[in-house]
Amino acid sequence: TCSSTNGQQWYLKMHLLQPLSSGAETIPLDQFTWQVTSPNGHGVLAAPNPFTPFSLTPQLVYISGANEASGDAIALQFIYALRIPDAQVSGVYQTNIRFTLTELL
Repeated sequence: TCSSTNGQQWYLKMHLLQPLSSGAETIPLDQFTWQVTSPNGHGVLAAPNPFTPFSLTPQLVYISGANEASGDAIALQFIYALRIPDAQVSGVYQTNIRFTLTELL
């Protein structure tokens, strides 16, 4: 959930801090994708099409709509998809996803 109480428009962005990796092995970024389902707000989804590849730079996810800066929570549900390349070395792959909410001042 996201919320703001400053009365200004806000933006939600997200990105990976590093590729999915296990030691020196990585899974290509275009194989790990995301999609927002069931937003309960009236703002704009920046990527309304199914499954957008992750990036190492912040990607715009949501722009708040009118009256969405009064402290009410806006819920965004994400689903993720991961395609493992046929030749991928097995291992325990990890990454971190960072979400950033920025308000206009």
